[in-house]
Amino acid sequence: MDYTAMSAQPLRRQTLVLVTDQFQCERIIKAGRAIAGITHTQLRVFHICAEGRTSDPAALQYLYNSAKENGSVLEIAYNSDFMGAITETLESTNTVNVITGQPGDEDSVLYTLWSRFPGIKFFTADADGRLDMVSTVRVAE
Repeated sequence: MDYTAMSAQPLRRQTLVLVTDQFQCERIIKAGRAIAGITHTQLRVFHICAEGRTSDPAALQYLYNSAKENGSVLEIAYNSDFMGAITETLESTNTVNVITGQPGDEDSVLYTLWSRFPGIKFFTADADGRLDMVSTVRVAE
């Protein structure tokens, strides 16, 4: 088999869902599934865990089950540099949509992420799972 020809194929467009290890993230995964369906993209669920931090096994199992039920796998990266890990993931894939929860405060890494990747469509899911597309005005605030 000629693997050279296979590696020359373009990466499949993806919708990336960024989640934390908590039990409320299923709404974000479901919102990501909806966006992936509308945009005909592959759904990926991604969780970054700080190196050395002990995760809640029940929460991780819940995330795994939620990802699986919504047609995705759960990918976990262990890295203390959250922004670096997310940036690396976005730069190494053909991600066209990113779905997250809402930023917790004005110091959230989401604001930096939104401004660093203007070619990607970002969406936030509120507590009820309703989506809001991030606008350039919101990024500038």
